[in-house]
Amino acid sequence: MDITLAEGLCAAGLLVASVTDLRDKKIYNWLTFPMIALGIAFHSTLGQGWAFALVGLAAAFALHFFLWIVKVERAGDAKLAMGIGALLGWSFMLESTLWTLVLLIPIGLAVLGFRGKLGNLAKVAHFIVAKAQGAKPKDPPPLTLMAFGPTMAVAALVAWLTEWLHLW
Repeated sequence: MDITLAEGLCAAGLLVASVTDLRDKKIYNWLTFPMIALGIAFHSTLGQGWAFALVGLAAAFALHFFLWIVKVERAGDAKLAMGIGALLGWSFMLESTLWTLVLLIPIGLAVLGFRGKLGNLAKVAHFIVAKAQGAKPKDPPPLTLMAFGPTMAVAALVAWLTEWLHLW
């Protein structure tokens, strides 16, 4: 179970993204753009070739741009996935994205519970249902956002474990 340089860089980026997402509710460009650049540079010189990184980047862009457009995730989340794609390729990015979607609800609810925001989530859901039923509710409650950074980090860990344990 050897960890490659690309995996180490990705793990470090995911750890930093988790911290900033939990602390600031933001995944910063100063983190995601270097992940993308390092993925391209690494694979162009030491890895599987620049096409490996660019295909991973393009696949992540296509999938996560759509998730951003439909407001499932925010721009920083999409760029973090692009960093994963550039560093570890399209297939790992796709697997970690699938695990992210599976784990988003349990991990997101745990983070909201830890922050004491589960009650606000119920208010947002009630507001959305009332609006969908044609009611004209007054002021909407503050938006409650799920934390994608920690979820993506756990999802990548699960994807690594399934590879290391040969579960797929």
